[in-house]
Amino acid sequence: MKKRLNDLRHAFTPAAFAALVLYAFYRLLAYSSYVTNFGLWAEPLGYVSNIPFMVGAAVGNLISCAIVFVLYASGRLRPCGLGSRSSLVLVAVIYLVVALVPNDILNAVVASSFLGVLWGLTITVVGLVALELLTGTDSPVVLIVQFATSAFLFAIGSYALNLLPDTVSALLCVAVSVALIPGMALGRAALDVPQPTVETTSLATLRATLRECSTPILAVAFFELVTGLVNMYAYASHSSFTISTQAPLEGSLICAVLLTAFVVLTARIPHNRFMYLAVFPGVMAIFLALPYFGDVWGRSLSTVIYTAYTFTATLSMFCVVRACRRAGDCIYGVGALLSAAMRLCLMVGLALGWWFGNLTEGGTFVHLSIVCVVCVYALGVVVLLWGYRNSRQKPVVEVVEVVVEKTPATFEESVADRVDELTRVHNLSPRERDVLVGLAQGNTAASIAAGLCISTSTAQGYIKSLYAKLGVNRKQQVIDLFQK
Repeated sequence: MKKRLNDLRHAFTPAAFAALVLYAFYRLLAYSSYVTNFGLWAEPLGYVSNIPFMVGAAVGNLISCAIVFVLYASGRLRPCGLGSRSSLVLVAVIYLVVALVPNDILNAVVASSFLGVLWGLTITVVGLVALELLTGTDSPVVLIVQFATSAFLFAIGSYALNLLPDTVSALLCVAVSVALIPGMALGRAALDVPQPTVETTSLATLRATLRECSTPILAVAFFELVTGLVNMYAYASHSSFTISTQAPLEGSLICAVLLTAFVVLTARIPHNRFMYLAVFPGVMAIFLALPYFGDVWGRSLSTVIYTAYTFTATLSMFCVVRACRRAGDCIYGVGALLSAAMRLCLMVGLALGWWFGNLTEGGTFVHLSIVCVVCVYALGVVVLLWGYRNSRQKPVVEVVEVVVEKTPATFEESVADRVDELTRVHNLSPRERDVLVGLAQGNTAASIAAGLCISTSTAQGYIKSLYAKLGVNRKQQVIDLFQK
């Protein structure tokens, strides 16, 4: 246990720790501004507060996602190419306006909708930039602990804001927005994001990313739909199922503890197969208990549901960031798709919850809702298992393609299988993979740097990190790995 903790502590570089804190601050700002409508609603109920604001937030989010994706697909957005300074300044200005303008004016339908649109436009951009900071982490263990610890810091910060007067909370959110501006810039300057080659188009890279993380994206979007349905139904029908206002924060704390304990005790990260066949179906079973036990265990069950949702969302985001790192892709394309899918599914869930919550057929409605919920969950299981089956079949197709190809002409092609194996086993970044090929050919650091168009000192840094991951300390030992 002590050795595992020491290894984890040494793996957390200053840049990795800074990315963790900045991502937690972003989550705190996004959550606080959304559930309280920039501080206008003092008693939020989960996702459900001011309906016009929520509709506007969905519209702004989808517009922002569409713009980012078009820029990414057209090749105009490269890694670290999306700025968040203007968005953060606008968030700070909105909080100041809310503190000065009478609430009666801001709570009007038009004003609430407009504030929602601004929220969707700004927070989406800030979220993508904050998430991009995590792609600079080589170690998957550090990445999953970053997500877990960020959830913990976010929950603690939200608890603290809830205890303060509204004016003080608003001013603190202004301070967080302003503090994030230089923090984001410094964090991005420390990133080691693999740059895509000239021959690789954005869409081709995106397809490679989606092959690895499409099922987690489906999972988190699906659970967003169910969570929205549960919240809105309880809100609209005044159900005896009580959703605690603190349940999302309690769920984040429990999720952080579970993930950290899993990593520390097992020294592993959750495997894709484990998530597809155990975690996601298990979470569905928890949601399925709602129609039967909601009236009895409302308060406790709401915390369990939010824990399950947060756990799924965290693991899904982990898979997305890791897939981007492996494919050498920037986060913008898949991040925009993920955000848009979550927002669309949330709005569908809210609409269904509103419809169910306003039905008056009594017992007939109870049976109807149970049937609908079971069908939705069954569909989710089918989708997830289908995604898992496809992910298991793809390697077989790739092996067949390699067998029927002609005898490779270059050294790199002749040892491609061994390079891929070492890359997968030791979780090498795309740039470390290129350096591995150069070392296997017996090249020096200077020649490798010239071939990759990087400086010699940068190449030496990659060689040092590569040696550490492979467990070797000289070039001949790397060459020996290809002779086994």
